[in-house]
Amino acid sequence: MMIKKHKVILFALILALLLSILVGCSDNSSTTDPSAKPNGGIHENDPVTISILMQGIRQMSGVQDDPVTRYVAEKTGITIDVTSDAGMNLDTELNAMIASDSLPDIIMAITPEQRKLLHDTHSIIPLDDIVKNYGPNITNKEEGRFALDYSRKFYSRNNDGKLYFINIRAGQDYNAGFPTVAPYIRWDVYQEIGMPKVEDMYDLLNVLKQMQDAYPETEDGKKVYAISGFLADAAWNTFSLTAAEAFIGFRKLDMYGLLGAMTSEPTKMINAMDGEDAPTWQLIRYFNKAYQMGIMDPEVVTMKFDQWFEKVQAGQVLYAPLGVADVPIMNDPNKTFLPVKFESFVNDSFTCSYIYSQGGASYAITKSCKYPKRAMQLLDFAWSYEGAFTFANGVEGDTWEIVDGIRNLKDEVVEAYNSGDREGPLFSTFFGPFMNEDNTPINIRNSKAYFEKYKTTGIVKSYLEHYNIKAPIDNFNIAKYHTWDEAFDRCRPAFEGDLVEIDNRVREYVLTNIPRLVIAESDEEFEAQRQKFVDDIIQLGADRLVEYSIPNYEKAAQELAKMKEAASN
Repeated sequence: MMIKKHKVILFALILALLLSILVGCSDNSSTTDPSAKPNGGIHENDPVTISILMQGIRQMSGVQDDPVTRYVAEKTGITIDVTSDAGMNLDTELNAMIASDSLPDIIMAITPEQRKLLHDTHSIIPLDDIVKNYGPNITNKEEGRFALDYSRKFYSRNNDGKLYFINIRAGQDYNAGFPTVAPYIRWDVYQEIGMPKVEDMYDLLNVLKQMQDAYPETEDGKKVYAISGFLADAAWNTFSLTAAEAFIGFRKLDMYGLLGAMTSEPTKMINAMDGEDAPTWQLIRYFNKAYQMGIMDPEVVTMKFDQWFEKVQAGQVLYAPLGVADVPIMNDPNKTFLPVKFESFVNDSFTCSYIYSQGGASYAITKSCKYPKRAMQLLDFAWSYEGAFTFANGVEGDTWEIVDGIRNLKDEVVEAYNSGDREGPLFSTFFGPFMNEDNTPINIRNSKAYFEKYKTTGIVKSYLEHYNIKAPIDNFNIAKYHTWDEAFDRCRPAFEGDLVEIDNRVREYVLTNIPRLVIAESDEEFEAQRQKFVDDIIQLGADRLVEYSIPNYEKAAQELAKMKEAASN
C-alpha cells in the first residue's frame, strides 16, 4: 500500500510535466447548441449520475464510496461515475470508445492529436452558451476567463473560435516549500561527505560520485547507484532523465525531445537535436557521462516506474529529479531527499515552478451526454473555491481542519499519509484554480502553513539552517528564468496527413535508441551512435516534422504572448 500511495502523490506532482502536449485543429461542421438540449426533466441539484474519464488519479472505475464523492452529491446532486486514465493508452482508448459509441459524459484530451480526434468525429459539443449560463465559477475568475479565451483561440474546431474544452488546474502551480523539479539528493549521505558546494549540474556528478563511494550499498547489502531511472516505461518516455532539462532552461515540446524551446525565449521553437551541443544531446550526454563514471544504474534501460520507485524506497538511489522529500527511505526519517543548491545556473535558468495559464488538463462534454447542463455544473463546481479545495484535499473534518483561522491537514492524516496507511483524496487533480481566493495554494500540501508545521523539523530544519533560507524553493527561484508557462507547450500544432505516421516512426526510433546512447561505453561510441541516430531520424522524416512545426508554433506562441501581455495590463 505504501508504494501505491506514494506513487499516486508523485504522479500528481509531475503530471503537468508529462502530459503537456498540445494544440490541434480539425473538421468543419456544426453541432447543436447544448444549452438547448433537454435535461430530461432533471433540474438543478436533482440527483443525477455523470460519467467522466479523469486524468491523473489512481486506477479506478465506477461510483466510489468515499467522502468526496458523497460531498459532491450532497452539494450538487451529482454522483460521479469515474474512470481513471491510469495505465491506459489514451489514444487507443479514445478510438475504441468512439467506435463503440461508449464515450462518457465528460471526456478529457491531452494532446493535439486527441483533441483533433474528438473534433473530427464530432464527438463533443460547443460550450459557449452553456458555460455562460452554468459556469459562473469559471467566468468570475481571471484565470478562468483566460483559460476559456485560450481554449477558444487554440482548441477550437477548424479555428471557428468556439469553446469546446473546459481547462482545469489553471494559474501558477505554486509550492511554498519545495521546487517541483530540482536535483533532489539523499541529504543524509551528502552530510556524511561533508556537504561540498555544488557549482552547477555538471559538478553534481562529481558530488554524486563521492556520495556513491561513501555509500556503495545499503545497510541490508543492496547495491547503490547514485542515478537510476525507468527508460523502459513507455508511459513516462525519457522523463526520468530528461526532467533535468529544467537545470539548463530547456523545455521539450514533444514527448521525445526533437522539438523544444529555451525558457528565456518561449516564442521561439528549436530543433533540439540539431548539432552535438543541442539541448537534448546535452542531457543525454550528461547521463552517459554518469554511466561512464559508474554512477548510473545499468538497469535504467530495462526498468519501469514501479521498479525504480522500489529502489528509491529501498535506499538504492541517491538522486531524483523531482520532489520525493515525502518518500520514506527504508522507513528511516533521517534518510530523505532534499534539493541541493547550485552555486550558478546554466543560462541563468532553473525551472523550479510551472505556470498553467491555459490550464493543465482539458475536458469536453460529449454529444452522448444526456444532461450537458449538469455536466457543466460538475466542471463549474471544480472551479469553485469550495469544490476545488474539496477535490484537492478532501472533506473538512475527515482530512483537514481549521485551527486559528488557518486550514491545514490533521496530524493523524499527515502521519497516515507519511506511513502509507492512507491514500490521498481520490480526485486530487480535478480542480480549477491552483490558488485560493486568499492567494494561498488550493493544495494544502503546497501551502506555507503545511510546510512550516510539518516539514521544518529534523533533517529539513538543518537543511534550512545550512543554507540560511526559509524554504528549499528559495535556492532556485533566484534564477532569472525560474518558471515555465505550459501554455506555450500547447502551441505545438497537431500533425496531419502523413506527418502523423512520420511522427510515430520517429518517436518509436528515439525512445528505442536513447537508452542505448545512455549506456555507451565511451565518448567515441556515444558520438558514433549519436551521428547514426541523427542520420536515421532524418531518413525517417524528422526534418519534415521540424519544418512544419516551427512556423506554426511560433505564430501561435506569439499570439499567446500578446494574450498574456494584454491580460496582465
